[in-house]
Amino acid sequence: MKNVAVTFELPEAVEFIKFNINQTGFYRVSYPDDMWTSIIKTLMTNHRKFSAIDRANLIDDVFTLCEAGEVNATIPLRLSLYLMNERDYVPWATALGYLHSWKQRLGESAGYKRYTAFMKKLLGPISRYVGWNDDGDHLTKLLRIAVLQSAVELQLEDVVKPAKNLFEDWMLRGKKIPPNIRDVVYVAGIRFGSEKEWRHCWETYKTTQIPSEKRIILQALGATTDPWLLQRYLLKSLDRESVRPQDVESVIAAAARNPEGQYIAWRHVKAYWPQLHTLFGNGSVGLGPLISSVVSDFFTEYDHQEVTEFFKDMDVGSGERTLEQSLETIKMNVRWVSNNADDVDEWLIDNFKDYRD
Repeated sequence: MKNVAVTFELPEAVEFIKFNINQTGFYRVSYPDDMWTSIIKTLMTNHRKFSAIDRANLIDDVFTLCEAGEVNATIPLRLSLYLMNERDYVPWATALGYLHSWKQRLGESAGYKRYTAFMKKLLGPISRYVGWNDDGDHLTKLLRIAVLQSAVELQLEDVVKPAKNLFEDWMLRGKKIPPNIRDVVYVAGIRFGSEKEWRHCWETYKTTQIPSEKRIILQALGATTDPWLLQRYLLKSLDRESVRPQDVESVIAAAARNPEGQYIAWRHVKAYWPQLHTLFGNGSVGLGPLISSVVSDFFTEYDHQEVTEFFKDMDVGSGERTLEQSLETIKMNVRWVSNNADDVDEWLIDNFKDYRD
């Protein structure tokens, strides 16, 4: 394959050209800053001038280019503002993955609270749009699930309150929860509830004979903010009478996804590595996902050193390649924080006035 440079001039009236229409090619497109500004202006005034696929493509490109250091972090932030008018699933699904990744990395930065407030602002209109009625076509239902999950994680009050009400109706009065929003409601009930709600879900997990219900509840149990319950949850995964071997990785991953459980899950893996190694075995594909689910979101140099040191003399078998990738991901996270955290906070201070210390 040969690379050929092509140069052409645009008429003065043309502010930008959208390349890779409908994402038909497997490549990224980097635009000059002034062209990004024109694209953002168009998205803000009438985002439907681009197809939903093109909008998702622009989001994907700008965040990925920021990861690579090709664009300043303020450009993805500015572009994200148009999401307050977005109502399609594919752009939102693309954006939420990146927005949550940034939230994770900014967890110990000065701008963390401002950034979470910014995310809440973006999610407010779409969360009201999707509502709680389990209706609409397939993509609408997927949009509802993605938005409500994110809103619960961000503790968006307009979403948390009805979720808790639905959970209470289910727990106390036996009212059924619509299937497509069941996992969101369980997570909200456990995350914002007490030990009572957690115990109720654990007992339901043990007694239900419905495999899908069992799986949803088991993962939702990792959403608690109580450190003692998180430790108990993880210890139960070592008990073959409580958790099946094939579900152990999903239990640990659920705890690790929880901001309050990330380092508790890591300590659990270190403390019980011999048992986990025996359970999964050198040839098992489970070791790789287990390692990745626990450490890939780490974002400090100390984390990188600790993970490296712990696994230095460990035999991870088929998980070796995943371990290498996870360590590289941590390095990338460290680099991203170093290069972008201050720019993100400065932009939020200057441009986002809805947050006050």
